[in-house]
Amino acid sequence: SGKINVELFSGDAPLTVTNFLNYVNRGAYTNTFIHRSVPGFVIQGGGYYLQGNSISAIAADAPVRNEYKLSNTRGTMAMAKTATGPDTATNQWFFNLADNSANLNNQNGGFTVFARVLGTGMTVVDAIAAVQTYNATSTLGADFSQLPLLTGNLTAADLILIRNITTVPVYPTSGASASVLTFTVQDSNAAVTTATLDQSNLVIAPSSTTTGTSTITVTVTDTHGNTASGSFTVTVTAAGAAPVVTTSPTSQHVTPGSSVTFSVAASGAGPLTYQWKLNGTAIAGATGATFAVTNVQAGNMGFYSVTVGNGGGTVDSDVAILTVATGSSRLTGLSTRGYVQTGGSLTPGFYLRGSGSKSIIVRAVGPSLSNYGVASPLSDPRMDLIPAGGSTSLLSNDDWGTNSNLPALRAAMPFPLIEGSKDAAALTTLSTTVNLGYTVRIVPSGTATAGIALAEVYDLDATTSPVQFASLSTLGFTGTGENVLTPGFIITGDGPKQLLIRAVGPTLSGTPYNVPGAVADPQFRVVPLGKDLTVASNDNWGGTMALQAAFAQTYAFALPANSLDAAAIVRLPPGGYTVQATGVGGTTGNVLVEVYDMDP
Repeated sequence: SGKINVELFSGDAPLTVTNFLNYVNRGAYTNTFIHRSVPGFVIQGGGYYLQGNSISAIAADAPVRNEYKLSNTRGTMAMAKTATGPDTATNQWFFNLADNSANLNNQNGGFTVFARVLGTGMTVVDAIAAVQTYNATSTLGADFSQLPLLTGNLTAADLILIRNITTVPVYPTSGASASVLTFTVQDSNAAVTTATLDQSNLVIAPSSTTTGTSTITVTVTDTHGNTASGSFTVTVTAAGAAPVVTTSPTSQHVTPGSSVTFSVAASGAGPLTYQWKLNGTAIAGATGATFAVTNVQAGNMGFYSVTVGNGGGTVDSDVAILTVATGSSRLTGLSTRGYVQTGGSLTPGFYLRGSGSKSIIVRAVGPSLSNYGVASPLSDPRMDLIPAGGSTSLLSNDDWGTNSNLPALRAAMPFPLIEGSKDAAALTTLSTTVNLGYTVRIVPSGTATAGIALAEVYDLDATTSPVQFASLSTLGFTGTGENVLTPGFIITGDGPKQLLIRAVGPTLSGTPYNVPGAVADPQFRVVPLGKDLTVASNDNWGGTMALQAAFAQTYAFALPANSLDAAAIVRLPPGGYTVQATGVGGTTGNVLVEVYDMDP
């Protein structure tokens, strides 16, 4: 007596395994017996079962398609079939007692191996094969010419019975009452480590703050009682500090076809690990201190960074921007979310360059923001479009539904507004011969007091339009949390764009600007839409010659060299971005955020 454990090859013979399990699951193989034994060749069963003292044939399902793939070597289990064709196997199976590949692999389309014997199960198979066989064809029929009988008597007690066949997992699994293999674990130093088993997964954790070494021994036992053990040591040391990035990768602007290499330097207890990322997503296989991009094309533009780790934790490098000198692009939109105080305003602005006209849509969105999770939107915004340097409104709107060109306005909207809402919007065309600069003043209207508004200015012309946005700006209050002033802009096209970005606070408070309540020390960070990445940032601009030259080039007003205003030059790939302008240390106040196009 004994057990025979087999592993089913569902990946190599899926139809055959399913066919076999259909018989198993309905109990067709209960009290079946080995009805054929050929020494040095096979033992065969699955054809007949014993009920009392009667022998009956197992009811056969439809034949299964032949799936010969694996060789009929010793210890494998294969389907029996008739000589009439390869696709004739039903319920009978056999164990290979020897390497029968030369014969069975090449006969009748090959015999389908669908399982193999595990552990010491072949000792049971071999014991069955050693039982003397008898010719019982005269009594039982042609299938019983080599019937193994324990004492040579044709009785139920002399048959080699297989009491039942059941399915169990090889490894312990949740919900299974048994498995072929079971595991135990021993831990030599519980004060240092705690070793536990979760099914077949070994979990090792430090027990406390105690350092030292522990020997972990895992023992596996199969259903035959066979065991195997393995040991290893685990050393717990005091947790070190996370690494420190000493040199982040640098941004690069290259011509198409170039090769670039990003590198990082970090200090800390080793070994250090590296994972490079593109646009915040891990790059497969990029796990060294350097990362190379060959034959750079426009599709490689993006934001590259690396996470460096050790046993003490991980740290992210600054973002390096890769841009390619190809194509062209332009600024096509300004969208600013800001808190409009009682008696205050949110004031986006823009300057045009080129000769001709520009079609734009201007919106002051308040009530419709409630559809996007904004808790405290401005209930009734009013907007006025005012030429730069002037005070008279060129056009104004309080409720967008009052526009005479409402169908065209609806069609031009980047997202719909609530019908009948008190949001404000207008569709208009501006001529550069009349004025190049404009501001949009958004204030509370009617009974509205304060709240969050979204100011939008979008270019509706084709990319070939000779008139483009030269700069975009927003003057407004920046607070904390939901009330942080967050202008956004869009770069449209297939090439990168070099920009000057500023967040001006202290300079506004003096002559000639005299803006009340200006934030004393502004800072900003630039974030691509949909990403949690800082791709550019600045706190104090530092009075550098490069920035002074950029101010002059873009006609931006000068800043005192020692001021706490913020400014940076950055080259960005096409896409949408936000500029999050805040006061250092959580301070609040009015701030002017500016985005200047530096490309010719």
